[in-house]
Amino acid sequence: MNSSDNKKLEYEALQEFIKLVELDGNLGSRVRVAMNEELTDRQREFVSLYYLEQMSMTEIAHNLGLSPSTVSRTLKRGRVRLRKYLKYNGRYFVDALSE
Repeated sequence: MNSSDNKKLEYEALQEFIKLVELDGNLGSRVRVAMNEELTDRQREFVSLYYLEQMSMTEIAHNLGLSPSTVSRTLKRGRVRLRKYLKYNGRYFVDALSE
């Protein structure tokens, strides 16, 4: 598996993780807590717009009066923070999913 494949898998896994926020109940609450604890306000806003609202980076940039590169960098930093969180705390979510 090459670097591109790894990034695609990480992206897909992160998308699924973010979508758990939409769930009701205990697991959704824990995911919201993780996003609130790990992401800055701006990162949380961009992650929500990009992953949950399915807006493109260009749309986010246009709507907020920012450059697409600013949106891209902010999303990347948010993904890195969530990836680290998943690495250290992901087992908690996997266990909750199998309950």
